[in-house]
Amino acid sequence: MPPTGAFIVIEGVDGTGKSTQFELLTKRLAAAGQDVLTLKFPRYSEPSSYFVREYLQGNYGTADEVGPYTASLFYALDRYQTAAQIRQALESGKIVLSDRFTASNMVHQGTKFVHDEQRRGYFIWLDNIEYQVLGIPRPNLTFVLHAPLSIIEDRLRKKERSSTHVKKDIHEANAEHLRKALEVSLDLCKLFPKDFTRIDCLQNGELLSEQAVNDLLWEKITPLLPLTKAAKPVAPRAASAAAPASTVTDNPYVMHEGAETKITEAGYEYLAKAVTNVRGNVYAFNNSLSPMTVAAAMARLSRRGDDMRLTILDEFAASLGKDEKLLQRIITAYGDDSVQQLAGLHLVVEKASNLLTKKLEWGRLAAYLEQSTRYLYFDRQDEHGRYKFHIPEQFDLDTKTHYVDTLHKIFAHYSKIVRTLTEHIGRNSTTPQAERDAAWRSAIRAQACDAARAVLPAATEATVGIYASGQALESLIMHLLSDKLPEARTAGQSILDEARKIMPAFLERADKPDRGGAMVAYRANTRAAVEALAESYLPSKHTASMEAVTLTNFWPRNELDAVADMLYEFSDQPLESIQKEVDTWPYERKVEIFRAYMGERLNRRMRPGRALEKIHYSWDLVCDYGIFRDLQRHRIVDDLEWQPLSPRYGFEMPKLIEESGLTDDFERCFELSLELYSHLQQAGYRDEAQYATLLGHRMRWKVTYNAREAFHLHELRTSPQGHPGYRQLILAMHRQLADVHPLLAGHMKFVNRDEDPELTRLAAERYSQFKLSQFGQVTPPLKP
Repeated sequence: MPPTGAFIVIEGVDGTGKSTQFELLTKRLAAAGQDVLTLKFPRYSEPSSYFVREYLQGNYGTADEVGPYTASLFYALDRYQTAAQIRQALESGKIVLSDRFTASNMVHQGTKFVHDEQRRGYFIWLDNIEYQVLGIPRPNLTFVLHAPLSIIEDRLRKKERSSTHVKKDIHEANAEHLRKALEVSLDLCKLFPKDFTRIDCLQNGELLSEQAVNDLLWEKITPLLPLTKAAKPVAPRAASAAAPASTVTDNPYVMHEGAETKITEAGYEYLAKAVTNVRGNVYAFNNSLSPMTVAAAMARLSRRGDDMRLTILDEFAASLGKDEKLLQRIITAYGDDSVQQLAGLHLVVEKASNLLTKKLEWGRLAAYLEQSTRYLYFDRQDEHGRYKFHIPEQFDLDTKTHYVDTLHKIFAHYSKIVRTLTEHIGRNSTTPQAERDAAWRSAIRAQACDAARAVLPAATEATVGIYASGQALESLIMHLLSDKLPEARTAGQSILDEARKIMPAFLERADKPDRGGAMVAYRANTRAAVEALAESYLPSKHTASMEAVTLTNFWPRNELDAVADMLYEFSDQPLESIQKEVDTWPYERKVEIFRAYMGERLNRRMRPGRALEKIHYSWDLVCDYGIFRDLQRHRIVDDLEWQPLSPRYGFEMPKLIEESGLTDDFERCFELSLELYSHLQQAGYRDEAQYATLLGHRMRWKVTYNAREAFHLHELRTSPQGHPGYRQLILAMHRQLADVHPLLAGHMKFVNRDEDPELTRLAAERYSQFKLSQFGQVTPPLKP
């Protein structure tokens, strides 16, 4: 039975008014008709709090002598003793109000840590102990009251003078402890804003009255209160002999007749606006219902056997816009991780460096688009005269000045190169003057950008568009938050903040200590540990094998071993039996099956079946970063990893650069890049030094993909409109694949091997113009 009550905790260091607000809220909730269970921690009078009393009285040693983990177990045991009581109260619809809970423990013991990362790890450890291991109910709201230290100290002095209390506990006896505890409480709210809500008692320079603070708390608590009073969504009623023939409810969209729930005329009118078909077995949703609502309704599928349209009318339609917590309750109660796949959103990241774009596009289960260095000129300056490149905020002033100055020089060379190339290609084009239309101009521009982009720095900024499900988005956020690069972490937090404005229920766990927080820490710590071991045991050899393409592994060794898998879905035998039978066949029969499975392919989009996904190829590749950027976006791959960018693998001079007399400018860009890279390394900015590398610098990466993906990748990336660099790389990969699996390679009949770059680019652009003309459109003039 899911809880129907609410668990609210009031926290704050001594002197913030915590106990006063606890008493005021107790009375206010009772006056509002709520059934309230009140708790105070630590529970000094309870037998289970023996260890807590002994610890606070100093009988185990001073606060510094008793480590935070040991002390926390004392407090956790005290809270664990009340877990059943809290759970029972919540399930019966009560409001549980507690004076102190886990946050007090985190704050007081958190003062014992010097380093922020150690303290954060402790927070996550205690959160896991209490809510995962011990199963203590997690509060719905935890308020942390905050006031300036001077006000707190003044209140405590007045309290001490009027109190008969003599002996202080080990925390009170430490004068410095109060200041540290106040700092840690602020840190806690900053790290985990979803779990701890900060309430400032001093606003606009004025100390709020007790009633004003209570009003702030009440405003945030009120949305939770209907959980104990409002009618909940109900499943179809069980049959009952006493049930009336027809029951009218306050929901105009449904009516209950005995054990059956039926749709009213008003319900059908509502559905007509919400779905494409109100009575058929297949229907889609219109824009009148948010993706969040549709996903929440789908979350109910596993627990309710009705037509989902009836579920929407019965549980959602009448409450949408009136019950803010409805979707969150449904998703929490009935959803699991898979429900996050049912709703998604579009988001945009502006001014992402070309380092960040690859991190944004890391996940498999999302869709991405970005501004292309192959079709756009990147030499425009803003109103301040700055080119589009990322400047890391963490740079010291001298480094920042040198960085900006060097990149400005590189961009100036880029501007000259790309504009000169455009003129050179146009001037030497063999296309007749009468045929130099919009498609021709686009083709000329693309050829120039293809060659010039090699000198663009990895710091170059671009816009990235993303469409992702809630699950893919959560994974992306945690991936970014665990990254070493500050730009990535900032982007991860910004994506979380903005996405929560649209789909909060799907991302509520993204930064919880026991979920997202633990995952971020795991990824960051694991990477740091492996990186340290790699640096210790593996020497740096940038001159090692510079082969552009190495097929490091492939499986199976004999491509005809896949014949059994090709037959599997057409048989009633186990795979092992089919394999034994196929092994006895002559070569010609196996080839006959193989060729039949490939079928008659009329274009590259006709890919053979999924039996080919069993065949895999692993590659170790060296190419320039620009080529990697184009190929990295393929989603159906495994084992995709790349090494840090460096200028030490060198670069290649495009033939077009030499022909147009731009060799000196081109080489100067790489000289400036190398000097800046070395400067950043020496200044201690090892990761940020990658921003100084250019898209033309070679880098090393690896990838594994299956044979079915090989059909798509090899045929697409050798097409005429592809970049010459990645066309050459994929052709080299295809030749090595053909050496080991010639039958498969032979059926990749749309691998393109030899076209003139100018003519093939022009043909592609002409086709684009033709498609637009079918809709009465023409290509708008390209902006410089």
